[in-house]
Amino acid sequence: MRLTRSDHCVTAEDTHRPQVVIVAPVDDPHACVVAKRLETLGADALIVDSALFPSEWGLSLHTANDEPARFLLSCDGVRIDDEGLYGVWWRRPQRFLPSPEVREERVRRFVTVEARAAFEGWLHCLGERVINPVAADNAAGHKLLQLQYAARAGLRIPRSLATNNPDDVRDFINAAGPGIVYKPFTAANWQLIPTRRVSADALQHVDSVSYAPVIFQEEIRKVADIRANVLDGEVFAVCIEPTGPDRPIDWRADPARRYLAHELPADVESSLVALVADLGLRFAACDLALTGDGTYVFFEANTGGQWLFAEIMVGQEISWAFARALLRGPH
Repeated sequence: MRLTRSDHCVTAEDTHRPQVVIVAPVDDPHACVVAKRLETLGADALIVDSALFPSEWGLSLHTANDEPARFLLSCDGVRIDDEGLYGVWWRRPQRFLPSPEVREERVRRFVTVEARAAFEGWLHCLGERVINPVAADNAAGHKLLQLQYAARAGLRIPRSLATNNPDDVRDFINAAGPGIVYKPFTAANWQLIPTRRVSADALQHVDSVSYAPVIFQEEIRKVADIRANVLDGEVFAVCIEPTGPDRPIDWRADPARRYLAHELPADVESSLVALVADLGLRFAACDLALTGDGTYVFFEANTGGQWLFAEIMVGQEISWAFARALLRGPH
């Protein structure tokens, strides 16, 4: 089958090739690259923007005592069912949007909640076919849980405090001494909020944490950052080195950075694989610091993390690994 996009939907010519659904905006670069790899491997990738459910996509699920559960995902002539679906990549889900014909605001909110319950309920039923299984993905998105699991897996983590209590922040800073950084629990969708040092100016505004909790950590003096993409037990590590005189705490804010392929020590690599497995995930983009004495310190794992830059800059074939993983399926 070859899937050809028409606006936001596709048309189907055949139904004998393996099928993969990628939940992401149709112009997401990661989704588009993996879709091309899947086509090269003889499969069909359907990029489904969850913002178009339920207004444009149809989803039906059938279950009974005396027959196996089955589903049908459809849009303008495309039909994806349990028989043909090998894998789903829960890449970049968007907020479910009601049809414009639903005008009353409280009804629109209800429709959004109902759509999420149906769509994510379907993904839960697919289990290990999904990268990542939805229940595990939701739980693993919590940074505090990641730190606990990382320490359990044998990784070094920074001394950390998560709080909305200003007095606890002051006590933490006094006990740890200079060199404390802070960061949010989640990402904002309107701007990058990088990890920052607690400056003298920031100290004057410590009481502000009473409005929203913040994560504080000891600053790790590092010579480079490591992004380790872990997929089904395979690790693709890239070293991110600063090259300019100004070296931000957060490498994402450093325009003068360079990328190098990196080989992790066997114990660190095995600990990362164990961490991702313990979290119930198939994929995570893990961020670590590399210190001057060769120590690796774990910061966090992003279940929807970016990796295309590593493929482009250092030649790691992560998109091919994703395509193969999505085709493993339950068959």
